Amino acid sequence: MKQRYGGLFGAEFDVLLYDLTSTYVEGAAEKNPMMWRGYSRVHRPDCEQMAIALIVISEGFPFSYETLDGNRADVSTMEAILRMVERKYGKARVSR
Repeated sequence: MKQRYGGLFGAEFDVLLYDLTSTYVEGAAEKNPMMWRGYSRVHRPDCEQMAIALIVISEGFPFSYETLDGNRADVSTMEAILRMVERKYGKARVSR
């Protein structure tokens, strides 16, 4: 996918940007095992939620995403997301 994406859009993958957000659910979706009570960015502590990590390239195009348990602390996600990106797409090219 990385090669095709780069070929189609002329995208470079030297810089990847990462953001974490969450979404809450109501009703039948609450039975999803990823839904947990946690820090609510939309001030809805009464609802279960899941976290969504979005990785974009420096041009702003979405590159990849990962869904996480809703009670996962933000600071605990970076290392897991880096491992996921490297597992799926290979290690980043590093210039010295």
